[in-house]
Amino acid sequence: MVQRGSKCPPSGPLTADERALLFYYCLNHTVARCIGCSRSYYLSELVADLLSGRTHLCPQCQRDLTDNVRSHVYGCGILPAEVRQRAQTLRDVAQRLVKESRQLRDEADVLIRETEAAFEANRRALWQALKATTPST
Repeated sequence: MVQRGSKCPPSGPLTADERALLFYYCLNHTVARCIGCSRSYYLSELVADLLSGRTHLCPQCQRDLTDNVRSHVYGCGILPAEVRQRAQTLRDVAQRLVKESRQLRDEADVLIRETEAAFEANRRALWQALKATTPST
């Protein structure tokens, strides 16, 4: 049974590199096991739902097995150790960049809210100042 590794990210589509490794090294053996159906599947047996955009689904119950497949990629004994290590290093770097990107986006959101609040405060102060003055005639 393929278990989800601790370094696997939350669900998301497989990257092009992960798909390439699967097609190159894993076509001739099972790559996922559906817990619901208690059955293992080859890559070619998994199905996709084109309307929802989901891929790597169990053909029996339609459960999403993407994380299971991803876990297989990083733990497959068929992949040469160097390839597996480089793939994991690439994955770790990508995860770090995603995390940093999210942090930067969050910081930008805070700055935008602070700027909007300052803008609104200044706008109100301007109107208060305008109300306090008499127009020149």
